[in-house]
Amino acid sequence: MNQDGIFEIDYTFKTDMKTAFEMWTNPNSFSSWLGPDEAEMTFLTANVVENGTSLWTMTTPDGLTKFGQINFKIIKPNDLLVYTQNFCDKNGKFIKAPFSATYPDTLLATVKFSEKENATNVNVRWEILGNATEQEKQTFTGMKEIMKGGWTASFKKLDNLIKQDK
Repeated sequence: MNQDGIFEIDYTFKTDMKTAFEMWTNPNSFSSWLGPDEAEMTFLTANVVENGTSLWTMTTPDGLTKFGQINFKIIKPNDLLVYTQNFCDKNGKFIKAPFSATYPDTLLATVKFSEKENATNVNVRWEILGNATEQEKQTFTGMKEIMKGGWTASFKKLDNLIKQDK
């Protein structure tokens, strides 16, 4: 797949890999930092094991409530998380993204954790999974700056949580 179907971002946290990894795999921690500023996220179900599925809900400052699923494929403690993600209704039934009828149906997320000078670098890679139309690929590509802003805001919230725990 060409780079149009891929979004990638890195961030370095001043913490050990174990702590960084736990902030991604503990549902209470994860929901406290993921999403835009002033968004409220909670997990309705959380099954953070390989082949497990978690169902979340998020209400953003614009008043939009979204539901989504995370389907864990690979969990290598402190090193790697691989999961698929998609939007769904409150019962877990697949739906198109509530913000765009032309957003891809499913993304494959690969999150790598690596040690970097007494810190942990986290690399997040989203790629379109499965067959996507040309319009869905274009929508994804066109949203990369929004994704970058969203992830940067989330990472700053996570960074602040890590600093508070020290």
